[in-house]
Amino acid sequence: MTDSEDSKNSATGAETTVTPTAEELRSTLRILEGIAKDRGILALLSKDERQRLAGAIDRVACPDRTSRRRLVRAFKKKDMAERKAQKAKDELVLAQTGIRAQPGLRQLKRAHAPAPFEPELPPTGDHPDKHFGERLQVPRSCYICKRDFDRVHFFYDSLCADCAELNWSRRNQTTDLTGRYALVTGGRVKIGFHAALKLLRAGSHVIVTTRFPRDAAERFASKDDSSAWLSRLQVHGIDLRHTPSVEAFADHLVNSLPHLDFILNNACQTVRRPPGFYAHLMEAERTLAEDRPETARLLEAYEELRRAGVVIRDDGETLPAPVTGSLAGIHRAAELSQVPLAPGDADAGGEVFPAGRLDEDLQQVDLRSVNSWRLRLAEVPTVELLEVHLVNAVAPFILNGRLKPLLLRVPTRDKHIVNVSAMEGIFYRAYKTDKHPHTNMAKAALNMLTRTSARDYARDGIHMNSVDTGWITDEDPAEIARRKTLEEGFSPPLDQVDAAARICDPIFQGLITGEHIWGNFLKDYQIANW
Repeated sequence: MTDSEDSKNSATGAETTVTPTAEELRSTLRILEGIAKDRGILALLSKDERQRLAGAIDRVACPDRTSRRRLVRAFKKKDMAERKAQKAKDELVLAQTGIRAQPGLRQLKRAHAPAPFEPELPPTGDHPDKHFGERLQVPRSCYICKRDFDRVHFFYDSLCADCAELNWSRRNQTTDLTGRYALVTGGRVKIGFHAALKLLRAGSHVIVTTRFPRDAAERFASKDDSSAWLSRLQVHGIDLRHTPSVEAFADHLVNSLPHLDFILNNACQTVRRPPGFYAHLMEAERTLAEDRPETARLLEAYEELRRAGVVIRDDGETLPAPVTGSLAGIHRAAELSQVPLAPGDADAGGEVFPAGRLDEDLQQVDLRSVNSWRLRLAEVPTVELLEVHLVNAVAPFILNGRLKPLLLRVPTRDKHIVNVSAMEGIFYRAYKTDKHPHTNMAKAALNMLTRTSARDYARDGIHMNSVDTGWITDEDPAEIARRKTLEEGFSPPLDQVDAAARICDPIFQGLITGEHIWGNFLKDYQIANW
């Protein structure tokens, strides 16, 4: 080959783009380091080849703007790939935690109940190290304290070691509540159901309210240990949207219970559900109590109230109630859920509430593309604005006020009122979304009730607090929630039992430590800003 042919091929080679392997690049690096030590090696190349080499080295050492950008993009792409691989490995570790192993909140079920799930737990008192598994390759931010962590608790996937141990301890705490009486509103499912179970298992008598009392009674009776506490449970049907019924129910408790120690105002309306969401419950709710003897005893007090009428207090006097038709919230608690009140209520049918498709709580699956959680101010129906205030703020106001004589009937000074609140109702946060302003307003009103009246009640040994339940549910519509899970691996950091533990904590901690706090907003077992 002549020098001219060599130069021609060299020039052609200069235009050829070659993508070397990592090993080839390392080999090139070793060669360049050898040339730097002995430039005589360059004599092996022709003049044109030496010029090409010098030019290439110059472009690598002093790249133009385009080349620099290309390198930055390549580094970012590499970093993203490495981080994705690390997160994939971390997901395998996080998937082993107890909270991930439970049935997902968006998991669709057939009409029959799923098999109960109980995570395998370590024995109480094990060394904390045994509560933790592998370390993460990419640290995560703790849901509670926001510090980065890489030690993964056997149950919690989003809590650092300190927060996980505290939450696990409080989740499982209890104390002797023998002889105590507690009212839990909204106790049929989720937080209220688990809070009622905690109180019952601690020895307390519990009165549970719900719009669907027969369904609630069956849920409680189905628990494996129900024989130990079922005799201390009453289930009452009431629609808290109907204020006269709330007043009558409170007056009935004053006249029928020996005393009251705890009120947990847990019932709330966050995402409004149309009648179709509850339709599958109606057949059982219309069944007579005597047709279901296994749960009839739980409903005895409620059925007696419905049959005999309600004694309503008027200026301190008790009067017979000859007309009870106006108390539809008690007499027709379930049926009121089937009354279409908001725009679109009558149109929501099987396409968004498919028959037989239930979640792990045996709640109807909701396939609507938009729900209350996504609404802005101008989109919220007036009836929904009124409903959330009636349930979330007005009903607790009435119950806390009318039941005070019952709380004072026994002169102990360790009574508690828990107004179950949420972070949506606080003011201190610098940023708020523009969604669901009506629920934010209702929770803010409930918090103001606590702030205003806690001091007054504390004088009588009644300790009132607002408590945030923690993040246990993705309230977005089902498709959006499912997409977040698939694309981002999102799941709520806590579960329903954690939330129940939070709202029971002022009671348990007060009795365990002897220190009964009042007038606070509690988040993650700590006093937080309003």
